Amino acid sequence: MHIADGIISPEVCAGMAVASAGAVGFSLRQLKKNETTKTIPLTGMMGALVFAGQMVNFPLVVAPVSGHLLGGVLASVILGPWAGCLVVTLVLVVQWALFADGGMVALGVNVFNMGVVGALGGYAVYAGLRRWMPSPRGTITSAIIAAWLSVLAASTMFCLEFALSGHRDYSLLNLFALMTTFHSLIGLGEALITGFVLSVVLDQRPDLVYGQPSLDIMETEPPRRSWQATPLRTAVIGLMVALAVAGFLAPFASGYSDGLEAVAEKMGFDAQVDADPQVLVLDEYQVPLGSEESWFMSKLSVSIAGIGGTLAVFAMALLLGRGLRPGAEAGHAT
Repeated sequence: MHIADGIISPEVCAGMAVASAGAVGFSLRQLKKNETTKTIPLTGMMGALVFAGQMVNFPLVVAPVSGHLLGGVLASVILGPWAGCLVVTLVLVVQWALFADGGMVALGVNVFNMGVVGALGGYAVYAGLRRWMPSPRGTITSAIIAAWLSVLAASTMFCLEFALSGHRDYSLLNLFALMTTFHSLIGLGEALITGFVLSVVLDQRPDLVYGQPSLDIMETEPPRRSWQATPLRTAVIGLMVALAVAGFLAPFASGYSDGLEAVAEKMGFDAQVDADPQVLVLDEYQVPLGSEESWFMSKLSVSIAGIGGTLAVFAMALLLGRGLRPGAEAGHAT
């Protein structure tokens, strides 16, 4: 659901950028207050997993359309809403900066739809449902429902932004019908992935799920030296999984247009997309190897790009965490 430049008006993009900056800034302040020694490596791990997961488009059964993980609810349930919002934001920034996935002007819109609505809004739904279902099974059920609704909410938000952009030549009713139909199906994939990953985490390391005392209370004791028990081990394992997904699954992702692209093609507003987008590094998820006509080399180029992007998100999350740490320590000292 990455919006390219040219679809949403500059005025709406500016408004969404201000709203996104406010939400991300507030998330940073909240995370700075509650940062623990576990938060930094787990945030990097989750960012890597979400980036890699978003590279694997899965086809819809009923139409030649694909979808991919948004990951906002999954990140928020494990890390908390503030870190979840920042994880999605970091992923979107890397996707735009390295691969021109999503427009520069529309970056604020993408952050709002997927980071604010998807992560923060999705977590609000999850938290409300979890009050009624406090058991581990209820936690998974709440996350599944919230994940599905987060995809629908993000697609509905796009419809509103499109309408505010003054596109009077297109039927907003048809736009809403197509967007919600496609994304209700894409949301099923989001829900299944979220439920599966969360069930594994709850089975293996339930203490890592946000809401457990070990993640909510500032640690006063030195971390245990046992490699088996440290969050670093979990983060490294998660990073390895993310690299495997980016390196071995992403090259075989569905080639169908994603939900938004399919709607744009059906309704004809794909012509509104900026024909000369701002490209900082690459204009797609491929590293030029000089032999793009080769099947093997084309798959290899996607693998290299995916691995590079995954490592970039992981590194940015660690750097962000280190930037927050001094403030957290100062706050703890007082």
